[in-house]
Amino acid sequence: MKKAMIFAAASTFCSLAGCATSSTPYSPVRDASYSALGEDPFWMVAIGDDKIVLTLPADPGTRRSLNSHIYPRVLPRTTGGVKRWESGEGAAVITIEARPGPCATGGKEFEDRVRVTLSGRAFEGCGGRQIRGKRT
Repeated sequence: MKKAMIFAAASTFCSLAGCATSSTPYSPVRDASYSALGEDPFWMVAIGDDKIVLTLPADPGTRRSLNSHIYPRVLPRTTGGVKRWESGEGAAVITIEARPGPCATGGKEFEDRVRVTLSGRAFEGCGGRQIRGKRT
């Protein structure tokens, strides 16, 4: 069941991205300045000029395959080399922490280890630039 959800999310993501017809990768934000992704469960975050978008698999029982949460764009604070974005209000606050250090996901290696926290849920993954030539 878990693999079926990941496959459905990945295939939907691929169709949204235009994998077969476009060389431009899908981005839910304009002028992305930072992006990260993770698996188990699949998730993706993109930080652009005007918003932060967290994409997760849809809630069980819904017809959608992906669920996006949109937050106002904020500038990161950097402490001890760790970049931290925090946006939202009340119980719907998203926190993104990017720590320098190699991180592998999806067969590729990236420059940061990323932790996204939303309403008490935590997601671990990788972000920043892909380290050229590095495949796991």
